[in-house]
Amino acid sequence: MIKKYFTSKNLRFWLFLILILMAPLSKYPSISTPEYNFAAFRLGLYQILAAIFLVFCIIPLTKKLKELYVQNKIAIIGIVLLGSVAIFGLGFSIYKARSALLVVSIVFLLILVLCSWWFVRYDLNSNRYNFILKLVLIAGIVFSVAGLFQLLLSTFTNNTFGILCSGCVASVLGFPRINVFAAEPEFYANAMLPFFFIAMGIYYNTKHSLSVVTLLLTSLVIFLSFSRGAFAAIIVGVIFFILLIGFKQRVNLKRILTIIVMIFIGCAVGALLLIGSAYYRYHSTPNIVYNTTRTMLDQATNGLIILPTKTNSSVIKSTNTFVSPGLIKASGEDRLSAARLAIQAWSYDTKTVVFGVGAGNLGPFVNKHINKSTPSNLTVYTYYALLLTEIGLIGLTAFILIYLAGLFQFIKNIRQTKYLEIFVAIASLTVAFLVQYWFFGTYINTVYIWLWLGIILGLAGLPLNKKLYNQKSK
Repeated sequence: MIKKYFTSKNLRFWLFLILILMAPLSKYPSISTPEYNFAAFRLGLYQILAAIFLVFCIIPLTKKLKELYVQNKIAIIGIVLLGSVAIFGLGFSIYKARSALLVVSIVFLLILVLCSWWFVRYDLNSNRYNFILKLVLIAGIVFSVAGLFQLLLSTFTNNTFGILCSGCVASVLGFPRINVFAAEPEFYANAMLPFFFIAMGIYYNTKHSLSVVTLLLTSLVIFLSFSRGAFAAIIVGVIFFILLIGFKQRVNLKRILTIIVMIFIGCAVGALLLIGSAYYRYHSTPNIVYNTTRTMLDQATNGLIILPTKTNSSVIKSTNTFVSPGLIKASGEDRLSAARLAIQAWSYDTKTVVFGVGAGNLGPFVNKHINKSTPSNLTVYTYYALLLTEIGLIGLTAFILIYLAGLFQFIKNIRQTKYLEIFVAIASLTVAFLVQYWFFGTYINTVYIWLWLGIILGLAGLPLNKKLYNQKSK
């Protein structure tokens, strides 16, 4: 009886399910591995579970690689090309040990794409698919509640338990930003996007009451993270969802408007909570509500909208006051400076333009050839710039090719099914991830994105006789 439940098929499913549900655990629990001057590289529970998932998928995957190639040649070519360029860069890398660590990570992520693709295409049935969808809604609620709890804790106490990142505390913007178990708010918001988009798709599909709660709460906590990347990702993703739904069927305008209203309500409540947090902590500061609103607009629009400064002639002597340290402008300048150095490194010679400076070697390369004072762990805050610099035009092209191949095949092959709106929501999530890549640069903290890339490739290649493609009754 026990053996019946602990089969390879069942273990694969539970690992796949855990990887979907636990995306916000991108940093904790984990241990730092600062070897090769790479303190940001961490070995975490999520990455270990992903590796175990690969072990259970790799043998059946090898038997179906030829079929996957026939299904989507361009995606397979992109995966092979991306991995090959990363490995090739080891030959001229300055810091080979550091590069080897990153190359192994890239190859690991590409294999995860293939395993996720194979799993959805060949090993997932409709009963388990429905089970996943239900748990996704519940997980979205659980991690949203965790985010709300962190906001309350950070508002009423100064205890961060070592989880709240240094740039997230209230003394920076007047209100705390939440990151729960992620490295920073950007990654927490990014990890909440799957719950948000799945809830949106389920609501449009069935108006399930649980999807309403999940959509409201995820909208709320994504706003509380105050992640500009997540804001942009949601806007673009929702627009893509509406357009693709309209391309496949008549748009239900009432449900679309209801979704937009729910998102707006979540964001509005989030704004009130952040302003209320700032007022509670720094109520002695003159014009604290106005200035907090001003700061929020400045941060959210990256300085495009700046309200006039309000001055107060009266002098209030209190230690419970807030003065912005001006980190918004400094953060923007830091990002631009890092991006300039990255572009200089990429355009250094023909070899770097085509193949890049080598995975993980941006800092060492800049330090040696461009600016001696640059640290070897130089960070670029745009993933596309990071890929362009470290694995060149070929690598970046291959990366984009994989996504476009999956999305175009999905749009071409998607059929009228009882899951259509949810499938479209997953495609919209993929587009949202592409938007988010403009706002951070990391290979490590976003393993789940590669899992979802495999999912969209798998959904795009489902045959008509697949149980997930049960036709809608007319």
